[in-house]
Amino acid sequence: MNRMQQDGSLPSRTHQNLCEKCLPTTTSQVPEDCVSLLKKHGSIGDFMKANNPSVQLQICKDTDTCFFGDAPTLSILDHAYGKNSAEAWLVPQLAELSLCCGLKEDASKEQLRFIAVVIATDFHWLKTSELMLFFFRFKAGYYERFFSRFDPQTILLSLQEFIQDRARAWEIHDEEERRMKDAEHKARCISFEEYCKRVGVNPSSYILGEKENTLP
Repeated sequence: MNRMQQDGSLPSRTHQNLCEKCLPTTTSQVPEDCVSLLKKHGSIGDFMKANNPSVQLQICKDTDTCFFGDAPTLSILDHAYGKNSAEAWLVPQLAELSLCCGLKEDASKEQLRFIAVVIATDFHWLKTSELMLFFFRFKAGYYERFFSRFDPQTILLSLQEFIQDRARAWEIHDEEERRMKDAEHKARCISFEEYCKRVGVNPSSYILGEKENTLP
C-alpha cells in the first residue's frame, strides 16, 4: 500500500511525472489575484506542503471559510505556478482519499491522474479549500461510496452533490448579507416626522406638492 510523505505528496514512483513548476520571474507575468498567493507560497511545492491532506480537518472546521474565504481556485494555481499545478496538488488529495476509504486495491496512478485532470478542467473555478471540504466530507460518508474499488465516477457524482450543497450555502450567505445591509440601511434612516423636527418644520401643516411648503 502506498504511503503519504510528510509534505502530503505521494511516493516518487507514483507521482514521478508531477514536476513542480518554476516560479515566474516577476509578478507582472501573472494575474493580479495571484500576487498574494505567490508571496505566501513561493512555489507549488510550498503550497502543497501547507495544504496537504493532513490539514483537511483543521481547514474544514470552519465551513464558511472554506466556501467564502480567500483560498485560491484551481485556475489561480495554474496561473500562478504553471500548467498542471492544480493537478499536482489534486493527486495527493485523491490518493489519501483512496487510502482512507480502505479499498481492496489502491487507486492506480492512471486513475489518479485522470480524475485530477477532470476536476482541474471542469471544476477549475472551485477553491482549494472547497475541494478539501469535499474530500473531507466524502471520507465522512456524506456522498456516494466506493464498492471495494476506486471508481472515478463515484467521486465525480459526489462532487456534483457537493456543488449543490455549495449553491445552498451561497444562497444562505447572500440572503444573510442582504438582511444585514437592509438592517444597516434602516438604522441610518429616520422618519418623516423626525426629519421635520430636525429642520424645524411642522409635519402636520406640510402638504406634499405645494411649493410654498417645500421642505429644506
